[in-house]
Amino acid sequence: MKSPKRIVITGPESSGKSTLASAIGEKFNLQVVEEYAVEYLSEKGSDYSFEDILEIARGQRERELQAINLSKGPVVCDTSMLVLHIWSEVRFKNTHPLVLKWLDELRDDLFLLCKPDIPWEPGPYRENPHDRYDLYSLYLDWLRSRKYWFSIIEGDRHVRLEKALNIIEPLLSQSKEV
Repeated sequence: MKSPKRIVITGPESSGKSTLASAIGEKFNLQVVEEYAVEYLSEKGSDYSFEDILEIARGQRERELQAINLSKGPVVCDTSMLVLHIWSEVRFKNTHPLVLKWLDELRDDLFLLCKPDIPWEPGPYRENPHDRYDLYSLYLDWLRSRKYWFSIIEGDRHVRLEKALNIIEPLLSQSKEV
């Protein structure tokens, strides 16, 4: 199995994505691409539109491509086009075709789907404290139905990290041997 360009951390809000992304980046000395939506919404505010989702996707993709071009190995993405697709569908019942196109570009990348089995933590742009498992099902169904490369990450912080490391380490070792 080849090493991915991206290790994509995905899942519903408050499911440990940022914590996991940081820990993986630190452990393997990989660049972490932070979630552009946080920066965008801190400037725009929480009153956003369907068009704003596309702008967030553009900013996220730009950050990812820049990081990939500068990196000698995979980058860790603290969100994904899948998050933007699910978010857009839930909020606006529609996804911009460019978001779907960019999501398809991630087909050969590794997705780590974070299960929301940890306590909810409020945040300035979090909207869904009560339907995280419903959202998780949307992610899981989407990844399964399209046969993307993914693993489910669940349990407490230490169990999550251990599972992620066990998945990623062989991929990184293999890419160094080539």
